[in-house]
Amino acid sequence: MKKVLNIIPILFFSFTLISCSPDNTEEIHEPLEKAGDTVDDVVDPVADVVDDTADVVNDGLEELTSGGGDCVTNCISISSSASENATVAFGQSYQYQVTTSGTYSGTVTYSLSNQPDGMTISSSGLVEWTPTKASDIKTHSNITISLTTASGYVLTEAYDLTVTGTCTTGNVLAIWSGDQRTSTDSSNLLGNVTAYTDNSSSVKTASQNYNFSSNSVNLTHGPTPTATTGNVFFYNQYDNTTHLYLFYMFGVKGNSSADNIKIDIFADNNSSTDAVVVADDSSGEIGKQSSGCGSSAACYKGRHVYTSANSDGGVIGPFSGTNYRIFIDLGGTSTIDGSSALTLGNLDSFKYYSKDGTSFALGVVDNFTVGFNTSVDCSSN
Repeated sequence: MKKVLNIIPILFFSFTLISCSPDNTEEIHEPLEKAGDTVDDVVDPVADVVDDTADVVNDGLEELTSGGGDCVTNCISISSSASENATVAFGQSYQYQVTTSGTYSGTVTYSLSNQPDGMTISSSGLVEWTPTKASDIKTHSNITISLTTASGYVLTEAYDLTVTGTCTTGNVLAIWSGDQRTSTDSSNLLGNVTAYTDNSSSVKTASQNYNFSSNSVNLTHGPTPTATTGNVFFYNQYDNTTHLYLFYMFGVKGNSSADNIKIDIFADNNSSTDAVVVADDSSGEIGKQSSGCGSSAACYKGRHVYTSANSDGGVIGPFSGTNYRIFIDLGGTSTIDGSSALTLGNLDSFKYYSKDGTSFALGVVDNFTVGFNTSVDCSSN
């Protein structure tokens, strides 16, 4: 560049000579030609460098716009949005799936900051958390999700999450739609329920709590069932919190429509040996099977028939440990006997009840799975 600048005064000086001394043309042409050669010698390499640089830039832009390379800006963005007024009830599971858009196809890493204890984010961007401490019941502000590309480009999303309700001590169970015996699809989570318990002033075993009499259930500790749904809850004694029992009932004593229910129940990964604890009406209506269980450790046929004046149901258990799964099949052909058409009869659906007084219906699902989630002790947090 210095050579070029030095040559410019020479050119001006040469043109001055030309205009003032027309008789010395040949003498002037020779230095001009040499100066022109010098300019070419300097400019040509510079032009080559500029051309090469342009090629590199164009190649890089082409790679970025095609999605094949890492991103600097604009080729990836967070397309999902957490609710501005996000809430989750105490003991229930919160989920938020982060999604992205754009042409970027490289690796992405997710992380959290300012999150409550126990909240996680998966490698695919799924945020999950179950509030289980009394101190969780508040608004958690500025929870921040960070998305980082391979080159270090970072996108963030921040939001608030409010935990509602009150702390309820007990065992919390998760309910998923479909068969989740061997693996868990988080997107199929329907909700959580807390097991009912007895207390020191009203101690009841599982059988005593069901209190089968007059061809119907007469609960001591548990929900108030409805006549139009299958009613399900879990129960454990207050002084034996590690052993839970599955209660299920159809109809309401004195307020039912006659019905015929056929369901299959499968149990896996139970640390205890489960069995039929209560068979409403007769042992023929619910029984543990010696065959037809497939890969499951235990299975039960529920074949319940009741009149308009009665209810029906049963109790299975105990279930202990943290890995047990209970799969209840409500539709299609029974895989246990290979012939029965499974049905809820005229009932709307199954309804799950929780110790905190909440409940939710499963809707039109053909089957669902229940498993241990966590335990809550409100006296210690």
